[in-house]
Amino acid sequence: MLLQLLRVKIQQLIVTESSESYPGSIALPDDLLEASGLKLFEQVHINNLTNGNRIVTYVVRSNKPGYVSLNGAASKLFNKGDKIHVLAFGYFNDQEEAPDFEPTIVYADKENKLIEAKNYTF
Repeated sequence: MLLQLLRVKIQQLIVTESSESYPGSIALPDDLLEASGLKLFEQVHINNLTNGNRIVTYVVRSNKPGYVSLNGAASKLFNKGDKIHVLAFGYFNDQEEAPDFEPTIVYADKENKLIEAKNYTF
């Protein structure tokens, strides 16, 4: 059986722009993409810590360091200055991969610059 597990979490980013005039997605800077292992156009869940909204969208590359933008329809639920988490999930074999799997958690500062990425352990 396959289990869907958290693969990566980018913790407490700050939305720097929310723009309706874009087809949709979340734009993330290269350092966060690289540290998290997220792929361009990968599906992600975005949780808004400021107002409780949650969406599912896909990742595109940001054009500036520290720039995190929610675009298209998401701009109706996310505003500049909101704190968000970005989560991606993967499917793992419950017998072989899942028992030892540890997700990656990525920490960023208040300017959305990478602080560290490490295994998410308790």
